[in-house]
Amino acid sequence: MGAATGSASASGGARLPLALGWRVEGAGELFGVAGSSTHSAGTATASARLVRSMARVGAWAGANASLGRRESGKMPAQSTEAGLWWTLPRVRVSAMVLEQHAKGQLFTGPQRTLLVGTIPVRYLEGTLALHAEGDVASFDLTAGARRDPDAEMLIEPTFSATAAVWQSPSRALTLSVSRQPPDFVRGADAARWIAIGMRFYQPTPAYVRASRVRPIVQVVGAGDASVVRVRASDARRVELMADFTDWQPVVMSMTASGFEHATPISAGSHRILVRIDGGEWRPAANTPAVNDDLGGRVGLLVVQ
Repeated sequence: MGAATGSASASGGARLPLALGWRVEGAGELFGVAGSSTHSAGTATASARLVRSMARVGAWAGANASLGRRESGKMPAQSTEAGLWWTLPRVRVSAMVLEQHAKGQLFTGPQRTLLVGTIPVRYLEGTLALHAEGDVASFDLTAGARRDPDAEMLIEPTFSATAAVWQSPSRALTLSVSRQPPDFVRGADAARWIAIGMRFYQPTPAYVRASRVRPIVQVVGAGDASVVRVRASDARRVELMADFTDWQPVVMSMTASGFEHATPISAGSHRILVRIDGGEWRPAANTPAVNDDLGGRVGLLVVQ
């Protein structure tokens, strides 16, 4: 039997850096769900966690509190969680353990429309998640298990997979498969689905990676022996465009110390832009940005 369900959410957060790689994060969310197979529900959630990040690995511990409104009235819930992650430029793996205290509603009748009452719910859930991406495609996989002594099944598996392929720089086709147990916090029933969709106004993974890189440019040597060197962590392709290249893009050569291009450069101030992995042309992180003659921004490089 088919069903239709819709949801909407609004969220935001803030973070406060501490010493030695620690930081505090806080977030809030408003969530609503309605459909033919689930009762309408609304939930407000607040969370706080302590995060420790070190290069490509990190861990966190935190707590969440929520207040939902259902047929039976207000439904408070609380949870604690802990997790860790490991990340590379194109792969991210994470693991999380969650202990949830909430309330569940009981219904009866052919269409589950008659409210019987509420029961306390307490379960332990563990998940493993993988995110992998190329230049124009990404794949997300989450798998885990929930242990709920009061449920029909003591151990219930959870699973979700989404593949996205970009058809243009800002539009992607998606295919999702999921098996989810009941969400007592947000008021959603257990569900299994396969969905095909589109994402609009979302840039490609390659564009997002390029925007995160903070390139550093420097000039070694002088005159005809000048070499422009750009350091850009995890970049695969760096292009240079400047007044000393007659504003013609130049692909820089990858070396052990970064990306290099040998070209004569006279002493004085020069205007320069770099592009990482096909992203936007922009000033380097260590060059002041000034206006150009066409209303854009360029980096100002001073050569002694």
